[in-house]
Amino acid sequence: MTESEFQEFVITQGYRYNQKTKTAFGNFDGFHALLKFAEKEGRYTLRMECSAKSMDDAVSVSDRLKKFREEHKEYVSKARCRMRYVSVEIKKTVDSDIDREELRSLVHFVTELQKSGYLRPLCRVCGRERKTGVYVIGKNICPVCDSCVLRKRRQYEKRLELFENTKQSWPGGIIGALFGAVLGGALYVLLYQYINLYGITAAAIPVLTFSGFVVVGGRATKLSGVICALISALVFAAAEYVSMIVQTAVDIERDGGGIEIARSADIINLSLREPETLQMYLPETLVGIGLILVIGTAYFIKRKLTRPMRVSKNLL
Repeated sequence: MTESEFQEFVITQGYRYNQKTKTAFGNFDGFHALLKFAEKEGRYTLRMECSAKSMDDAVSVSDRLKKFREEHKEYVSKARCRMRYVSVEIKKTVDSDIDREELRSLVHFVTELQKSGYLRPLCRVCGRERKTGVYVIGKNICPVCDSCVLRKRRQYEKRLELFENTKQSWPGGIIGALFGAVLGGALYVLLYQYINLYGITAAAIPVLTFSGFVVVGGRATKLSGVICALISALVFAAAEYVSMIVQTAVDIERDGGGIEIARSADIINLSLREPETLQMYLPETLVGIGLILVIGTAYFIKRKLTRPMRVSKNLL
């Protein structure tokens, strides 16, 4: 079933379809069911913003979900009720006729479940039992109560004003990123001599690099995230190399050979040609690179200053 076929089908079942989020939503006695189809994966997922009224009701809902899954085990991969959410996930299928029949059963089951009296609708933002509408926030569609919508819109207006009034300075941002990276690299070299945590202290490098760009350069973008990640990786490689030289120099000095940085550098350059040495330093290098990637990904997801997520009108 293609996306256009899915859209046509859900409309005939009483659902409405949002093209931006590619999600169908239904309103049944105050409940909102969100049905999404990932065309590339050929998989459907259904989610309801609700919770059981009591423990007994939760058991009844779980039993119904378990029974539904057993009756449609060739089609349903997951059907469960955890915390506040009822979720159903459909296995990958290729037969459009089977898709339609099974989806029709799923829609009917959800409607009956919502009318059972076991569940109560909830706002996704505050988690309270309140009357909700269906809104598009950013790229996601979700049921939200009126008070949360007003708060989200006020936050949007403030962040939009801040976003539009803040200009980005690429030269300043790069200088700030370099300063933060060097500071983080120096901290890594210093801590390396006292606390060798297999590269964990490398987290200071990307944190200070990204912070330096935002503080000096102003507005952050995804491109700035890529640049900061590259700067962090280069500085981390240099800091790791300097740390090995300094550690070797300290070992030579303890043996009574004095402080000889040049000799230490020669020793490290020769030892790096041996596979045993590379294997010795490989774990902390991988940890350091991994931390840079994790922090860089987090920077992409939630930047300190980025375009805020718009809240749409009530779709109901």
